[in-house]
Amino acid sequence: MVRHSLNASELWENQDWKKFHQDLFRLQRRVFKAVQVGDKRKAQSLQKLILKSQAARFLAIQQVTQLNTGKKTAGIDGQKSLTFEERFELEEKLAKNHANWKHQGLREIPIPKKDGTIRILKVPTIADRAWQCLAKYALEPAHEATFHARSYGFRIGRAAHDAQKTLFNNLRSMSNGKDKRVIELDIEKCFDKINHSAIMDNIIAPSRLKLGIFRCLKAGTNIGFPDQGTPQGGLGALRSAQW
Repeated sequence: MVRHSLNASELWENQDWKKFHQDLFRLQRRVFKAVQVGDKRKAQSLQKLILKSQAARFLAIQQVTQLNTGKKTAGIDGQKSLTFEERFELEEKLAKNHANWKHQGLREIPIPKKDGTIRILKVPTIADRAWQCLAKYALEPAHEATFHARSYGFRIGRAAHDAQKTLFNNLRSMSNGKDKRVIELDIEKCFDKINHSAIMDNIIAPSRLKLGIFRCLKAGTNIGFPDQGTPQGGLGALRSAQW
C-alpha cells in the first residue's frame, strides 16, 4: 500500500512506539520463561508470534532505519535509506514473507586493521537487516535463558563495564583469599571459522526461522569455506544466538 509522503511521515511518527515496546517485551518475557522451565515447544510457538507481531516488525524497521549507527550504510542494492512510504512497504513485505525470507547478497567493504591486514565487512541490504532484527527479537529471549550469569559478550543490556566490575569484586585483596588467577583467551577469527552445523544445532527457533538464518549464513560465506563463518556486518542476531 503506497501512502502520500506527508501522510506517511505523520503516520510513521504517530505510531504508538511505547505500546509496541510493551507488546514485544511481553512476548519476549514469555519466551524467556518457557525456555527457563524447559518448554522449548511453547517457546518456539511464542517466537512465531513475535515474527507475526506488527509491533516487532515496526520496531525492527525503526531500529535499522533510524537508530543503528550504520543506518546510512548501503547494501549490495545501493540503497542507503528508506522513505516513509518504503518503510510501510517493508513492514508489509516482512508480514508476508517473514517465514520464507530470502537474503540478497552482501556488499563487501574492506576495513584496514592496525596490523596491516584487511578485514572484510559484509553489509546486508536494509530489508535483510530488518529481517535479521526481527529474528533477533525472537532469538534473544530464548537464549538469554540459557546463558551463564557471568557471560557478557553480545548480550543485551550488558557491557565491558559489567565484566570489569565482576573482575574487581573477585580480584580485590579482600575477596577469595590469596589464590587468584586470570586466564585470558583470544579465540582467533572465531566468527570466521565457526561451523554452520554447530550454529543450527544449538539455535532455539521454529523451523521456518531456522531456514531464514541458514540462508543468512550462506549469503555471507567465503567460496573456499562454504560451511564456516558468519557475516560481520549484520545485526549480531546470529552471534548472540551462538552464546
